[in-house]
Amino acid sequence: MTWGKAEDSITRIAPGVFIVGGPDVSDPRDCLCYLIKGTEARLLVDCGAGPSAPRILELATEAGGAPPTHLAITHAHIDHAGGAAELKRLAACQVMIHAEDAQVLAQGDSLRSAANWYGLKLEAVQPDRFLDDGDQLDLGGGQVVRVVHTPGHTPGSLALFCPCGGARVLFGQDIHGPFSPAFGSNLDDWRQSMQKLLDLKADVLAEGHYGIFKPAQEVESFIRGQLRTN
Repeated sequence: MTWGKAEDSITRIAPGVFIVGGPDVSDPRDCLCYLIKGTEARLLVDCGAGPSAPRILELATEAGGAPPTHLAITHAHIDHAGGAAELKRLAACQVMIHAEDAQVLAQGDSLRSAANWYGLKLEAVQPDRFLDDGDQLDLGGGQVVRVVHTPGHTPGSLALFCPCGGARVLFGQDIHGPFSPAFGSNLDDWRQSMQKLLDLKADVLAEGHYGIFKPAQEVESFIRGQLRTN
């Protein structure tokens, strides 16, 4: 496969926030992956299904000016977490995930990670840090990322919220589901989680598969639309 220059594939969605992976950017099996750039650190939000990890690293490095220092995995499904082991090897970034999904990642669980859906293998990796509701990641230069625990899609699903350059950006990766007993999904928990996200009144939603929603009215409309259909 032939790639263009990295900068040809990078989309800026807010000050210091870029799309650096996804079906049209890195691999059709990847979720949308985002980079948040601060003056002291660079946070990669999810890392694709695995085969495209070097490409995502290339794009993230181009966008951030240096490799990502941290990787936040919003949940342990392979399209979001499959590149974690490779990125840790290549960039020595700190791998972070909620404790409720950490075992899936650490064991390379093919069922709970949905790796069997993709015909891929999840390479096991031990997280460096557990993230939980209310944690804050200070990337420097005013880029402070807040962690929001959003169980429902999986028990350890996370969203991230950052007032990036004055724009309130919500990284809500799999707001739409899907839901399955194999994932440990819980619709009651998910509905409560969606209300937490609505309360943030984000200006921009960076979703994992549906793309970017803005302004705030479009963000609210998308989340409420999902609540009506699930």
